[in-house]
Amino acid sequence: MTPELRQDRSGLRWIRSDLDQTLREARTALEDFVDGQAERIGVTIEQMHHVHGALEMVQVYGGAMLADEMEQLAVALSQGRVKGTEAAAEALMLGIVQLPGYLEKIEAGGADVPLLLLPLLNDIRAAHDAPLVSE
Repeated sequence: MTPELRQDRSGLRWIRSDLDQTLREARTALEDFVDGQAERIGVTIEQMHHVHGALEMVQVYGGAMLADEMEQLAVALSQGRVKGTEAAAEALMLGIVQLPGYLEKIEAGGADVPLLLLPLLNDIRAAHDAPLVSE
């Protein structure tokens, strides 16, 4: 691959530790929400919004798309717009847990391939009755 076609990932490397911390905070808040502290879902929403914006800024569009879907699911949870709160929280937690691995692959030189996230994206979308996405 020629250098002109290679995606510069220095921006991702620069913000990666902050993203990991933000995702840890989102996870803790989601766990608190599941344990009955309903107001804590607001923290998860805010943190996912931050992750989404940061990933857009460094042009990791697959990760940004996933973070946006996770934020939308957290909003739906906060508004009581999901049929199965436990399943929706589980789908959201799965996204929070899997996003760092995706970012790690990209940071190591892998391509940002949103298609790899499609099953997870659709699980998250299904949790709040959003239309599924295809290739």
